[in-house]
Amino acid sequence: MGSNAKDKKNRIEELYNIFLQHPSITTDSRNVGKGDIFFALKGDNFNGNKFASKAIENGASIAVIDEKEYDGKGCFLVDDVLLTLQLLANYHRRQFPDLKMLAITGTNGKTTTKELTLGVLSQKYRTIATQGNLNNHIGVPLTLLRINTSTEFAIIEMGANHKGEIDFLCKIAEPIYGLITNIGKAHLEGFGSFEGIIQTKTELFRYLDQPNRFCIINMDDKSLSDYSLSHKNKTYKYSLSNKINSEKAALDFEGHIIQSNLIGSYNAQNILAAMTIGKLFDVPLNLSIQAIESYNPQNNRSQILKTNNNTLILDCYNANPSSLYAALNDFKEMKADKKYAFIGAMKELGNTSKQEHQNIVQLLKNINLEAVILVGKEFKEFSDNSFLWFETSQEARDYLLNNNIVGGIILIKGSHSTQMDILADAL
Repeated sequence: MGSNAKDKKNRIEELYNIFLQHPSITTDSRNVGKGDIFFALKGDNFNGNKFASKAIENGASIAVIDEKEYDGKGCFLVDDVLLTLQLLANYHRRQFPDLKMLAITGTNGKTTTKELTLGVLSQKYRTIATQGNLNNHIGVPLTLLRINTSTEFAIIEMGANHKGEIDFLCKIAEPIYGLITNIGKAHLEGFGSFEGIIQTKTELFRYLDQPNRFCIINMDDKSLSDYSLSHKNKTYKYSLSNKINSEKAALDFEGHIIQSNLIGSYNAQNILAAMTIGKLFDVPLNLSIQAIESYNPQNNRSQILKTNNNTLILDCYNANPSSLYAALNDFKEMKADKKYAFIGAMKELGNTSKQEHQNIVQLLKNINLEAVILVGKEFKEFSDNSFLWFETSQEARDYLLNNNIVGGIILIKGSHSTQMDILADAL
């Protein structure tokens, strides 16, 4: 080991000893609790180093910084704060070699699957999971650093928008088990092609393709079933056999009918994934079913909201071609007198964006709808007299406040950045 690598290892061990005394991490100087370790991360529009002294004043035990000019009382100077956070998380993870560690990724449904799986596994194990969708190179380390001696199971959600990212996160988290919900079109700008998406998402399975590791494979997804043919080590395969027609996602699991609170039949796959994991880890079946049926979606993910005037299907945390096709096709089959679709643009699709938005417009024309609102410049050239178009969701909201809708079933979906959720209070 070179002297530089040895020094870095010693530095991580020194920081880890501090972490054992103060096992609470924050990256926001405004939310520092007494004894927290503050990591001064940097971004395009902020530099956490500038707030190190403030974090100490607010009660942080130390502030991890990487710019010498901000060094002072209570500061812990390193070469790279983000890398240090990742190395510390990996070092901490390695202190728990017997911990059950499950990684979940996929194009659609990974957060919902993670939440359902958390509910199921918590029936038997003391379980932690990624909070919200903190599933990137910062969120994964922060989740790992929440592991403690009482933790029996950890669920790590992994997101990616460019090649190599899942492999990188695996090397930090070192999962033992892994599940990919599905592979669809998303973040094409970063991946370059659909093949690039397949290669990136299956990085999880390739990482796990070694003895004493375990893949859980959705055989209903062609890309994943194709991959399964080349996987050499242990796998568990699952497939949706009996589809149930229901307004809310339902599942026949080994002869037991499970009724969820999730809108959209496509969520049956997410329920099946969670139930499969519960079975693999010997969670009693009745408790798994109870966990699924008591789960109520939040944060605009497959969420039903009944207002005084309408019923809203809020699925506007994110949108990509595959998730939007699924939502619209499901909506098409829904029986209701007055159906509306308010659709926000899809982002990060690169040179496929024009065609994908045109495809959505064509699909909308084949659904019997009272009205359609399209939001975002990506839809502008495809809007005609059939649809209303607005550049921003704020403009659409203003229109709706002056043109009341009553008695409708309204699907609201779009990429998070289009802020389609703000339409809810106008309906």
